[in-house]
Amino acid sequence: MHHVLQIQEIVLNIFGHCRLPTWESSASDLPTLARTCRAFKEPALDVLWEELLDPSPLAICLPGAYRYSQVDQRTPKYYSFSRSLTEIEWRILRSYTHRIRSMLDAWDRLDWESVGTFLNPPTTEPLLPNLRDLYAVASTESKIKHLLSMPFPSLISLGVSYTGPNASSVFHGPLESFFKFSPSIKRLYVSLMFDTIAFGKFFSSYICRWQDLNSLSCTSIPLDVGTFEHLSRMPALTRLSCSLSAFPPSDSPLLFTNLYRLELFYEFLDSISQLLSRTRLPAITQFAVYVDSCPSKQGFSSFLASVQTSVVVHTIQELTFGGEFLRMRDEERLLGFEDLQPCMAFSTLRRIDLNLTWEVDLTDNELLTLASAWPHLEHLLINREWGWNTLGGITPNGLLELLRTCPSLSDIALAIDTRGYTEFRESPESLGFMLPPTFCFNVLDSFIEEESVPAIAAFFTAIAPCVNWTFQVGRSALAAGISDYEEGWYDVYDRLRDALGQQS
Repeated sequence: MHHVLQIQEIVLNIFGHCRLPTWESSASDLPTLARTCRAFKEPALDVLWEELLDPSPLAICLPGAYRYSQVDQRTPKYYSFSRSLTEIEWRILRSYTHRIRSMLDAWDRLDWESVGTFLNPPTTEPLLPNLRDLYAVASTESKIKHLLSMPFPSLISLGVSYTGPNASSVFHGPLESFFKFSPSIKRLYVSLMFDTIAFGKFFSSYICRWQDLNSLSCTSIPLDVGTFEHLSRMPALTRLSCSLSAFPPSDSPLLFTNLYRLELFYEFLDSISQLLSRTRLPAITQFAVYVDSCPSKQGFSSFLASVQTSVVVHTIQELTFGGEFLRMRDEERLLGFEDLQPCMAFSTLRRIDLNLTWEVDLTDNELLTLASAWPHLEHLLINREWGWNTLGGITPNGLLELLRTCPSLSDIALAIDTRGYTEFRESPESLGFMLPPTFCFNVLDSFIEEESVPAIAAFFTAIAPCVNWTFQVGRSALAAGISDYEEGWYDVYDRLRDALGQQS
């Protein structure tokens, strides 16, 4: 054997490439490697057992102690133990379980009697002493209570999605014991379907116990202002995605020293603006806000002003705004240049994704002025979910200038103004550039007339050898006729595809 293969780190790196993705059920080469020689056995088993989709493979390691059932060949096997495990079988289990570092979901392919076997081993030694990442989906109270009662002394990442009722009573006791057994949680994800407000009232106190927490995601659970303030005093926190509950106004400043990613969910934008006005985010690079009610023009302006005061304008790289609000019909609002002009202060933006229910009114010159402030922009997405609801947009010539201004652009969602564009006279060589095959362009609800189809198809053929086209039908398309609108853009796509086929 070559001496290089006696170095553990190199062998583990090589064997890591033999591991199949977790969702694939085909046999990998790792069992064969483990049986090749003594030098390969331990590292091969370490890699083989490092990640598990569920613990059913542990049952398979005890051929005399398990049975299984299967509805048909297309469904997974459902395992259960046929008897109590012997001391030797427990030792066999532990020879594998100490290698497990990640489990994506727990117990779904074992019956509950078998789960009880795992949860109640004959000794107090943890069955999974080195488990670091656990994600579980649960719909029953018993699964949550048993899962969170297990000792995971090395666990640093926990994700729980509970779809059942009475979350407050279900989690209350298990969370208390779980904190004792797993005191080193650094990444926490919790998702609920019901009882979110009541759960949030006591869940906040448990969050604050994990002082080393660096990532928290609980968008379905509203956190009170006290918890938000406590999180600001946790220097390890770098990523936060949460919903907010009603909170009283306060002037006390908040400082998130090392937070670089923040997502906030709330009903009203004005309250978020008030919170941001006293919050400082010196390290933030990714910032997103989602609200339930459509903001007013003044509310949106106040929001952008509060963002400017809370962040370091030269560090933020991604800015996202959206929500699940209903389309406003009683008051027409236009998203224009003056509304977006404050965003020009963020000179390091790589992604801007704004979704409001307003109509959009932006000309070539206005879009180019905005883009000139973002030379590193990669994603320019304006009303991707709602459309522009106007006949205008950026013209093909304006789009060319935009791509020259921001050469890193790879993802665009803008309406295109094709009115009067009936002839394309340029050659690909004269344009001076061609977009990469991975470029994505969303035409949103752009209206296109039949006489413009050949010229628009020629335009995109000249600049984009392969474009990921997406379509959205907005109000302007409804006014013009949905079939004409869609047929026009599909005709553009067909012509583009045919042209590319002839070139290849």
